[in-house]
Amino acid sequence: MTMRIFIAGATGFIGQHLLPALLAEGHEIIAGVRQPQTWQTRFPTIDWLRCDYSKDHDPQIWLPRLTNIDVIINAVGIITETSKQNFTDLHVKAPIALFTAANQLGIKKILQISALGADAAATSQYHVTKRTADEALVALSPNAVILQPSIIVGRGGGSTTLFAAMATLPWIPSLSSAKIQPILINDVVAIIVKLIHNWPTGSKRLELVGMEAMTLSQLLKLFRNWLNLKPTNSIKIPLPLLKVIAKGNDWLKMGSFNSDTLGMLLRGNCANPAPMLSTTKITPSSIRSGLQTFPATTADRWYARLLFLQPLLRITIGLLWLFTGIVSAFLYPVVESYKLLAATGVTGLFAPIMLYSAAILDSILGIATLIGYKIRLVVGLQLLVMITYTVIITWFLPELWLHPFGAISKNIPLLVATLIMLVLEEQ
Repeated sequence: MTMRIFIAGATGFIGQHLLPALLAEGHEIIAGVRQPQTWQTRFPTIDWLRCDYSKDHDPQIWLPRLTNIDVIINAVGIITETSKQNFTDLHVKAPIALFTAANQLGIKKILQISALGADAAATSQYHVTKRTADEALVALSPNAVILQPSIIVGRGGGSTTLFAAMATLPWIPSLSSAKIQPILINDVVAIIVKLIHNWPTGSKRLELVGMEAMTLSQLLKLFRNWLNLKPTNSIKIPLPLLKVIAKGNDWLKMGSFNSDTLGMLLRGNCANPAPMLSTTKITPSSIRSGLQTFPATTADRWYARLLFLQPLLRITIGLLWLFTGIVSAFLYPVVESYKLLAATGVTGLFAPIMLYSAAILDSILGIATLIGYKIRLVVGLQLLVMITYTVIITWFLPELWLHPFGAISKNIPLLVATLIMLVLEEQ
């Protein structure tokens, strides 16, 4: 029987894998996303609705979106917060408004994709906020299904991307002896499709886990083999060092490794698969066999190797601009700076104004790069400044092109590196 299914978070990792499977079953899909026009051409048979989960926290907003809906799937989730998205808005306020509206309309079938570890012992904000929405749903809907997946492995997943990058390192990092129980995205999708057709009676919480528990280093070795890289040894990373790195990234916000995710890794991620097996009659495949179903491509290997270079590139370019500003303002002899400015026709009162304005601009661009603030705008300004500097110096001081330290010629690889940084920063 075909149904009208509303999917919140349809363009996320799980949502994008779930859409083709539901369409193949003949279901009518209504998807709530922030930018529907972006997805309309890719899936023209889907009814795309504009929804902003960071703001749509009133049940009244959701009522007209849920007209004649048979099933609701909430797949909204973020692993780290950003300046525009936080856990409370996306994991708590928006889902509860959605669930409340569904309850008012009498929609009985609501499937909430939560997370393994979103329980009474949860400490991370990711788990705590997921659990808050889970509890609210159970109170509202006695027939709701809550899925708590372990780490999900599949192309396009944040965890898969991170683990693939870790697997390319010269040595496999061993972070903890805690066990994890990953599950393939194909199995998660199959379970959801099965539940839609065979909705269980009464509220259900199912922990979605693979059949094999393993350490992170064991999983990384599987990923290294998937990437077709030579085996390497493991190296134990001291926990204090991990905490320092994670704490630093709490501020830098580069990638998904931070204090929260480190705590979740150290806690472990295992559960008993028996309830899942008895309810769905689906036995998850092994991770090793699952990885063989989508062989790694050259693009996979490139992206895995570039993932950790992305923050390194941004940090070094940001520090270069900041260092240039500090040196220009405080360390390089002012007399020598004025001589260079005089050669370009800048003298008198305009010389210090130009010198210190340029130093301030360089410093601002460096700081903005380091914190990732409006990176497209910042990169555009950096390119404009570099090209302007290069043109002016080429015109007035062409001899600097022949300087043995590459005073001007270094701008060329820096321009290219800045463009590469822009590409790598795209989400």
